[in-house]
Amino acid sequence: MKRNLSALKKALQFGVSGAVGGFVGNLIMEPFMQFDRLSGSASFFDSVFSTARWFGLVGGGIATAIMFGYYYYIKGKPQIKLALKNGGLFGLIAGAVSGAIAEGIYSGIGPTNELLRVVCWGIAGSLLGLTLSKRIPNLGMLRGAGGGGVGGVLGGCLFILFAYTLSGTVGRLAGCGAIGFWIGIMLVVAETLFGKAWLVISSDTGTNRTLTIGAEPVTFGSDENLSIICIPNVSPLAMRFQLAGGQIVCENVDNGAVSYLRSGDQKRIGNCTVTVGNSDFPAQTPANVPPTFISDNPAVNSFTSSQFSLKLGSRIIPLSAGTKLLTSDIPTLTAAASNGVVATVNSHPRDELSLGLKNLSDRAWWVTDIQGDMKMVEPEGTLTLALGTQIEFGEIEGEIVDG
Repeated sequence: MKRNLSALKKALQFGVSGAVGGFVGNLIMEPFMQFDRLSGSASFFDSVFSTARWFGLVGGGIATAIMFGYYYYIKGKPQIKLALKNGGLFGLIAGAVSGAIAEGIYSGIGPTNELLRVVCWGIAGSLLGLTLSKRIPNLGMLRGAGGGGVGGVLGGCLFILFAYTLSGTVGRLAGCGAIGFWIGIMLVVAETLFGKAWLVISSDTGTNRTLTIGAEPVTFGSDENLSIICIPNVSPLAMRFQLAGGQIVCENVDNGAVSYLRSGDQKRIGNCTVTVGNSDFPAQTPANVPPTFISDNPAVNSFTSSQFSLKLGSRIIPLSAGTKLLTSDIPTLTAAASNGVVATVNSHPRDELSLGLKNLSDRAWWVTDIQGDMKMVEPEGTLTLALGTQIEFGEIEGEIVDG
């Protein structure tokens, strides 16, 4: 629900930004268009140049405005120079190229073909979306081009409607605003519908933001030059999330701990709670990293003694490599195998000092680490032992304590 509301807010913000950009771009171009009409130049090359210039200014305006909306969405404050740098020039080039192509096709077939005009706006929107996909992290080329193309077509239909129902200048201004609006909207729609994994960032002030996770890391920290999401009173680069090998990977940069997350898992960073979501795959533990849950506390720092213990009410069960827990130890669990073993303690294959508690029962455990982050350890998954970790074995709760 939070993601849907946040995505709707994001789509409207991108749409309004794009509409303003299209309106302003056409407004700047209007004097040139009036001059072209007065000069009476009508050669093919003049028409191509004029349309390329028009599309370029409109495209540059839309791209700049959408990037402005993006930066305002993720940073909460205007970033005009950054929007111009990453949107203006590239949008201008993409718009000019698409405008020249569109005019060449349009002039060759004839100006009475309105369907072709819509297709040309679709081409322009697709190129703009493709350009913006290089500037908006993890938007993706296909989603950018597809969303921009659909937005261009929808906006192009409104452009023609306004052109026939309103006066020339007013119709073009309204039409370019509509094109920018729908390109901005559809970029977010494409990102939301076809994104495999995402983060919902909820601040203590009640605001929510949604970002797609992909191959490019989504970074959190207090330094704007290092972090996409800036959070006060944390490390310059505190945490990064990334989609790698079909896994949602979270790295705590402060201590080097790596977690492989599932949908619904949460991380606390400063004054924000980050909730992970995914659409069509469970985050499985990779074969080369056995633990399903890895504590944010480094194992080396956690091992102040040679072993841990599991506290179950008034009972204390020592945990060392090879220890087996039976259904008689934890009555709320049922062993997956016939030997009655519901958990066993193993050493990490790459670090003998690091111990893990493997789930051999037929149900998942809920785990809360000392920082308050919650994880699910499913059957055959392994929990890295760290002091202060609390485990829910159904109705029985345990805690990892010093042995």
